[in-house]
Amino acid sequence: MAKIRDYLVELLGRAFDIREGEMRRAVLMQLNIFLIISTLLIVKPTVNGLFLAKFGAESLPRAFILVAIFAGLVSILYARALNRVSLDRIIHITLRSSVITLVAFGFFLRLNFLESWVLYLFYLWVSIFAVLSASQFWVLANMVFNTREAKRLFGFIGAGAIAGGIFGGYLTSLLAPTLGSENLPFVSAFLLAFCIPITSHVWQRDVTAAPAPMVKKEKRGKQLAPSPLRQIRSSKHLSLLAGIVGISVVVAKLVDYQFSDLAALHIPDRDDLTAFFGFWFSSFNLISLFLQLFLTRRVVGMLGVGTSLFFLPGSIFLAAAALVFFPELWVAVILKLADGSLKQSINKAAVELLILPIPQEVKNQTKTFIDVFVDSLATGISGLILIFVVSGLDLSTRAISIIILVLILLWGWLALQIRGEYIRTFKKRIDQAQEVNNRQMLDLSQESVVSGLKKVLDQGAEKQILYVLEKIREAQDDRFFDNVLPLLQHSSSSVRAKAIHYLYYLKKNSIPEEIEPLTHDESQKVKIKAFEYLIEHRPADRVELITRYLNDGDYRIYGAALVSLAYETRDNLTLRRDFGLEYRLQDTLTRIPEEEDPDKARFMQVTALKVIAYSHLKEHYSVIAASLEEENAEEVRKQAVLSAGYTHDVSFIPRLIEFLGDKQYAPAANDALLHFGNLALPALAQKMADQESSIELRRTIPNLVKKMGTQEAVDFLFARFDYPDQVIRFEVLRGLNYLNTNFAHLKFQRKQIMQSILEEARLYSDTLAILYAQNQRQIPGEESFSRQMALAEGRSSLIRLLEGRLDRNLERIFRLLGLQYPPDDIFSIYKGIQSKQSDLRNDALEFLDNLLEANLKKVLIPLVETAMMDTFSEKAIKHLKLKIPGEYECFSRLLSGKDTRIALAVLYIIQQLDDPKYIPLVKMGIENPQEKIRDYALRTLEMLQN
Repeated sequence: MAKIRDYLVELLGRAFDIREGEMRRAVLMQLNIFLIISTLLIVKPTVNGLFLAKFGAESLPRAFILVAIFAGLVSILYARALNRVSLDRIIHITLRSSVITLVAFGFFLRLNFLESWVLYLFYLWVSIFAVLSASQFWVLANMVFNTREAKRLFGFIGAGAIAGGIFGGYLTSLLAPTLGSENLPFVSAFLLAFCIPITSHVWQRDVTAAPAPMVKKEKRGKQLAPSPLRQIRSSKHLSLLAGIVGISVVVAKLVDYQFSDLAALHIPDRDDLTAFFGFWFSSFNLISLFLQLFLTRRVVGMLGVGTSLFFLPGSIFLAAAALVFFPELWVAVILKLADGSLKQSINKAAVELLILPIPQEVKNQTKTFIDVFVDSLATGISGLILIFVVSGLDLSTRAISIIILVLILLWGWLALQIRGEYIRTFKKRIDQAQEVNNRQMLDLSQESVVSGLKKVLDQGAEKQILYVLEKIREAQDDRFFDNVLPLLQHSSSSVRAKAIHYLYYLKKNSIPEEIEPLTHDESQKVKIKAFEYLIEHRPADRVELITRYLNDGDYRIYGAALVSLAYETRDNLTLRRDFGLEYRLQDTLTRIPEEEDPDKARFMQVTALKVIAYSHLKEHYSVIAASLEEENAEEVRKQAVLSAGYTHDVSFIPRLIEFLGDKQYAPAANDALLHFGNLALPALAQKMADQESSIELRRTIPNLVKKMGTQEAVDFLFARFDYPDQVIRFEVLRGLNYLNTNFAHLKFQRKQIMQSILEEARLYSDTLAILYAQNQRQIPGEESFSRQMALAEGRSSLIRLLEGRLDRNLERIFRLLGLQYPPDDIFSIYKGIQSKQSDLRNDALEFLDNLLEANLKKVLIPLVETAMMDTFSEKAIKHLKLKIPGEYECFSRLLSGKDTRIALAVLYIIQQLDDPKYIPLVKMGIENPQEKIRDYALRTLEMLQN
């Protein structure tokens, strides 16, 4: 028996790439979803058969509407419950209450107790159970498996769902005639009851005992979730997707009604009807499985997502058209077959790919909303349609088929629209790491692009090769295999490491024999990448491989193997324990102080820091904290900074922020803080509020925050919109532009943006008026020649500063417009206005004039026209209706501003004017928060008083 079990484990491991320490989790989760779907496929045909036998197909529309209402209420209650009760309790309550409910329905049906009410309640309950149970299972699966495991194992686990559908459906068709439909809820309750101990075991072993980062990641994601409805409405891509899902549900319900109606007409016996439904539901699952295994990948791969979207509506259209002319049961079966089989295979794959370019954060928040809320709403709409058509107008099945045909035309239009939007959304997300003006789109569908990239790999410089390797790694395109292979011998260790990283993801082109010599590479990062490759591509020899290198006499090879082991087992506690990772780490830490060779000791210390971070061994975090203070060991200290980020331990954040002000460690600190994401924002906000801290350090923070790409990052930058330091204000705005351009799903405070645009426009107008006044003041007065020269020099300096402010104001205005309007359009306009070609400037101005809203157009167009002038005259000033201020008012406005250099230039001019009437203005400078201005104002006051 043990041999058979071991053989099965080995067979499953080979077939589905299930690795050591994963078999128990994978099998239990597969069994869990098998039981859930089996239960569903028993109760669904049961309730359908009983409901139709009792009420007839004409009652289905009312049931659809009730399902929509009931699902909406359950969604609201469920969302509130999640804020008060832990997820594991909710899952267990759902399972236990479902078992009890099924038993209760079984007794009620056997006793014919309130039969009509019970059947309606049973129908509603099954509809909610179908959505809720599957949703909870996949939430649990995402907590049990990390991303890498999920990619390998979800296919294996999903097979349990299909098998459960087949098993449950055929079991229903066999048991319904013998046991009777009213006894089937007891069978389903018996199967579902096994999910309770399975779920409890999985939660305790694999969720509660999971490493800290998994839990923290989940919590961080729940902090301030934006409204899914608002995100969908603001995204054309998501709106079209929601429309397609909604129409497909309405069509599916209408198809379901026709199938049920014709089946009920031809099969009057309720047990025979239940068996009929059970047989066909299972048959649809079998056909769907066949399509999924043999056709889906080829169809979607060859024809693309856009074309694949038309298979389901096209098939339903043909079948519905046939039903118009032949309203028979066999045609209804074909219609239901088109819907039931293609919906879960080709169409399912295409729709899942449609949401691929949407950022993961938005995907998590909106996909479930679309699947549940839009589905429920569409169900209600289909019920209203059926009530109007069947009950109100008393029309035939042909009329419903005609409605289906009309809806499919709309469905096809939406599919055409989203095909283009799908491509545009992908373009927006390509190369997010680059600034807007440096973005390059890599269209790998064009042979010219592929040839160019291959040429770079063959002949390019190191930086070019590294850039291309990163891009093709993201695409996981094996067309570059032959060009990357020679790079394993490249002189640059960075190129060698990147080449291995690219090859790591190519399953078809596995070359462990080429990679193994690189485990002895002189570069430690190349060694580590080589180990990771071998562990991934030689699963059968994984244990032997790791053991061999861990026992290697070369301390560098041992260190690389230990780091690789820590990384590969970060979510596999069984494998970690089998290899004694913690014991090996402790041994390394013990030997460091005893090591006489300083280079070896430093290497061992860096290795230990990596292992601690990758393994999330909290009991050794003190080692990282101590290494952060090692001022005489730069390599160790840099690794300590990076390791502190990998831990996700928030206690490290304040110390990491201090490193932002140190050019030596700032890049490492930047990377480390990005690992914390939103968790770092409170400490960063505290540092920004500390006016005593280094201004240079604070100026680096907006650039760090923008890379987080989250809604909280947007809110953080908006809160510093009016920061006293102009450099920080500009960096804040640049950060917001970056986020808006690269993360289209984020929400911006439109009202504040509009106010800021108007404020910048006002500042531009004031600066323009002051600049004109200062130009007029350049006329020589009665001062001595030396005083005139000093005064002229001071005014010239002030004028240059004011002209610079105008340029910055204009750029800020356009950056703000880029947050309110399409950023690519605004950027093109701004570049056009700066062009030396007058026709291009005029075209840009015309484009802006057509783009802006009326209230902004009135304010901004005249200012931009002025900015386009080489010089501005008194006529231009009058056209803007600007009031030219006097000297005293000019100085007063400038000193009350936030520009340090302009304030210093004004104080210098006041010194040269040597007029006591400016003493009140100088005293304003003495009260300035900037130390430079205060000191210079004190000296100016002494000169005026003397």
